[in-house]
Amino acid sequence: MLRLRLRALERLHSDGVPSWASFLRDVDFDGMVQAEAIPRASIAEVREPGLVPGLGALAESEAAYRTVRSDLESRGVVFRGLASAVTHDPNLVKAHYATAIPVDAHSIAALNAALWSGGSFLYVPAGVRVEIPLQAEIREDYAKVEPFERNVIVADRGADVTYIEGCTAPVYTPDQLHVSAIEVIAMPGSHVRYIALQNFAREVDNLVTKRALVHEGASVEWVDANLGSRRTWKIPRADLLGPGASAEFVGVALAGTGQHADVGAEMIHLAPRTRSKIINRGIVQRGGRATLHSAVRVEPGATGVESRIEWSSLMLDAESRAETAPSIELDEADAEIVQEGSVRKVSDEMLFYMASRGVTKDEALRMVILGTAEVVTKRIPIEYAVEVDRLIELELGGGVG
Repeated sequence: MLRLRLRALERLHSDGVPSWASFLRDVDFDGMVQAEAIPRASIAEVREPGLVPGLGALAESEAAYRTVRSDLESRGVVFRGLASAVTHDPNLVKAHYATAIPVDAHSIAALNAALWSGGSFLYVPAGVRVEIPLQAEIREDYAKVEPFERNVIVADRGADVTYIEGCTAPVYTPDQLHVSAIEVIAMPGSHVRYIALQNFAREVDNLVTKRALVHEGASVEWVDANLGSRRTWKIPRADLLGPGASAEFVGVALAGTGQHADVGAEMIHLAPRTRSKIINRGIVQRGGRATLHSAVRVEPGATGVESRIEWSSLMLDAESRAETAPSIELDEADAEIVQEGSVRKVSDEMLFYMASRGVTKDEALRMVILGTAEVVTKRIPIEYAVEVDRLIELELGGGVG
């Protein structure tokens, strides 16, 4: 691990940060790392050593979680903090750590690999189906944040698991930075759904590298709801390595005053008969900015590929800005790629039409916005969907309801 950290640090020193992330040059990384050397333990950590703060499985009660954890352990599931996993399951971590995201993949990945300070490690054995979604919540309203999370999710052959990452920072945080890395390894025939619900404070810059290795017959779903944050950079990628592998990304982002959401997905087809889908939604208001990325690459030998891209931006006013950055690269002639997109503005005519049907202007606006976000909320557990809807309403302030 030390060698990997040093290799990442060397890459960071040699390349520096990209021009779009020049604000990182002003960050006091020494201060952040020194602060992270001081351990902080939640009640759950004291009673259940080795767990990530907030680690749970949908139920927050300690007794319920112990029951779930006991059941998982009896089936061979390893679910603990990454640092604890390095200590207790070093060979398992070594086999998968930095396989999806090499420590020198790019400078942002190198920053995380050099300084990672926490995160989760989840391993689901072959053939095991975890019926209850697992959750590791990152709450950044402590005195100091955990700014360099790294999550490693491994589903062995035929396994099935849903992982929910909740990121919340409702108050000002001193570090103002969150640089995380998410690695998903889906072995043949497995299925992984990774749900990320982000609601950082507006002082936080959130830079996330997410990659999945999808083997033969396996499938991965990325589900993202991006709220809050001053800057959000998050473009999940799936490498479809084996025949019949599939990946899907579904995301929604909301950007308001002083916010820029740079979001989307990248699908790399490396094997025959692989399938991918990208559904991306952006909502901008009060001068906010959203850039929706979509990239599909079909490598030589990846025959019979199917991919579909759907993007849509909703503008609530003329001051906001919505952009798209699509990319399609084909090295095989029989690939079928379908792309469709739209940019819509909530017009007075639309609101007048709905008002003529007895709907108030505020309620009409609320319906349009939540309808746009439904592409994500209908794919997550109902309790989280309700929370996301409420957070969107809070972000919009007096604009709805």
